[in-house]
Amino acid sequence: MMHTLTAPRSADPLKLFSRSRTESRRPVEFVVLAIWLVAISIQVNQHVMFRDEVRALSLALSGENVWAMLVTIHGEGHPAIWYLLLRLAYAVFGSVQVLPGLAFLIATAAVGLLLFRSPFPLTLVVLFMGSNGFLYEYSVMARNYGISALVMFIVAASYPAWRQRGYLIGCLLFLLANTNVIAAIMTGGFLLFWFLDLLEEGGMRWTPALTNFFVNALIAAAGLAACGVTILPTFNDAAVIDLSMQSPAMLALSAMFNPASTTPGTLLPTVPSLLGSFVLFGATLGLLARPAAFVAALVSLLVFSLFSSLASAGSERHALVWFCFCLALYWISWDRITDCFSGRRKLRWNAVFRFGCGMFMIMACLLLVLGLKTAGLAIIEGRVESRSADLSRLIRSRPELAKAIIVAEPEYLAEALPFYLSNPIYLIREHKFGNYVHFTKQGQLDTDLGETLNVSEDLQDRTGSPVVILMQHKLKNMIPGQIYGEGYNWTFHASQQQINDFLSKTTLLAEFGPANYFETYDVYLLGDDRK
Repeated sequence: MMHTLTAPRSADPLKLFSRSRTESRRPVEFVVLAIWLVAISIQVNQHVMFRDEVRALSLALSGENVWAMLVTIHGEGHPAIWYLLLRLAYAVFGSVQVLPGLAFLIATAAVGLLLFRSPFPLTLVVLFMGSNGFLYEYSVMARNYGISALVMFIVAASYPAWRQRGYLIGCLLFLLANTNVIAAIMTGGFLLFWFLDLLEEGGMRWTPALTNFFVNALIAAAGLAACGVTILPTFNDAAVIDLSMQSPAMLALSAMFNPASTTPGTLLPTVPSLLGSFVLFGATLGLLARPAAFVAALVSLLVFSLFSSLASAGSERHALVWFCFCLALYWISWDRITDCFSGRRKLRWNAVFRFGCGMFMIMACLLLVLGLKTAGLAIIEGRVESRSADLSRLIRSRPELAKAIIVAEPEYLAEALPFYLSNPIYLIREHKFGNYVHFTKQGQLDTDLGETLNVSEDLQDRTGSPVVILMQHKLKNMIPGQIYGEGYNWTFHASQQQINDFLSKTTLLAEFGPANYFETYDVYLLGDDRK
């Protein structure tokens, strides 16, 4: 009997780039979506809102009407779309739960597009769905960045049919520019890609497609202008990078040649910055199959890195906007990528192109590891972002504190509380009641424990209400006279006499454990505890 020998299957992971989606996978897609929804639902149920999330809701609900709200958010640093959506959702449902609910719905829509409309093979889609972006930052965390991913995926799905006609893409880019500042940079990236893509096809001659592009570009430019008018000039100038003690030229050079040393590097937190930059630059090379996409990805990376270095540094949620932009470009270019891998299309720089696809895979795998780790910490270990829910339970358990005034040091610790409590919050540095603070260099930057106590006593005398004081500093560990930085140019200090006076006139109610965003504190009640 003769035996036929067969060559073993290649284990080359880049083979994934030679495949496209198939309709036969639809039942499996629904199973994958169900598993993802369960994982996200568990996290959302356990998630404790932290200040940046609730601050947006407080701003969205400010003012007697939409125009008054838009005036309030002018200079906040974020465009209007997220605030408008939150205000509309709250008007319909009348509950603060619209904050996590809206983020969940937007993330589900983005993931649904990836699953059911993208050209990627299912293995790659699962890889992207398990990234920290879709497993946590854009689904569990209720911020405005998830909208960017959704809009960019809609652009990717619409591009082939609308690149030469109509105004859909221009309108989508108008929306994208008003989701967040990083997305505004990516709006320019999409316009650059679209323009170069049309030039590659039609050459340096005027065509109806170019006329259509410029009309859409004007629509997108109007979106960029609306974004600029909304966010500038910022009143949160303390959150802007201070260049007075640094060389802008050196920072710019570092950002250009080592982008992983700036915000894009947060995509690869465990990788040294030089190696991280190698991966980031390399990931753009996988788009050489469509040169316009490669140029757009590279230029957007450099501009994003420059912005992060010279204007405002960010975190992983900001860097993920660029990752989703690259993902959208890979989506649009997928037919050419698969043709290059299958040999149907010849590419001069084939080895470099394949290397780039490998770098993009490495970046996606690292994001998957980070996503699984983050989800595991939340689901298994119960990691919390803030102790605001714990404080809510404490106050609700004590009827005498139902109308207590809350004073926090630093004040921004209290920004998450309006999601859980309706108690009034007094902002010592701004000398007024409010639910959010202004991070401005023009305001009061320094305070001390004596002022905290004096203001609290004055509030109690004037209102007759109990005063609950949230203190991030461990008073027993403070060094008298030492100045402690609290971020945003804020400082705090206390003398030994102030510490003694504070402890003698307050009662310690609780000492909460650590929180992921350092949003934890000791809880004091002014006066005796008469529970």
